[in-house]
Amino acid sequence: MKHVKEHEVKGDRFDPPHARTIKHLATPWPSGTRNIWMGVTKVDPGNSSNLHSHEDMEEIFYVVSGHGRIRVGEEGEAVEPGSCIYLPIGSPHELINTGDETLKVVAAASPPFSLDSFGAVHKGQE
Repeated sequence: MKHVKEHEVKGDRFDPPHARTIKHLATPWPSGTRNIWMGVTKVDPGNSSNLHSHEDMEEIFYVVSGHGRIRVGEEGEAVEPGSCIYLPIGSPHELINTGDETLKVVAAASPPFSLDSFGAVHKGQE
């Protein structure tokens, strides 16, 4: 069994205009997952994730707290706590925090990222 506590994970920090922290909770490194990656993204107010896609994986977002928008391809919708969004393989997507508090989203991707592939697509620039 692997037990990870979010508050003990440092995470990757990105600068504005994509100011956010991404914490890896269940990953091939070091958790040993083989079929899934799970993490938490915290997007600062007035910021967004970089627009990116995953050419070989699908992803699901679940909004825990905060308010914002999700852009998937040409579509965009408001998100709030309890929103669950499915991202098909290869779909460009971006989380946008439109509120005045941190937008916290749990994400799961399958197949999982490698550490190198994660860094390549989640950098702070488009």
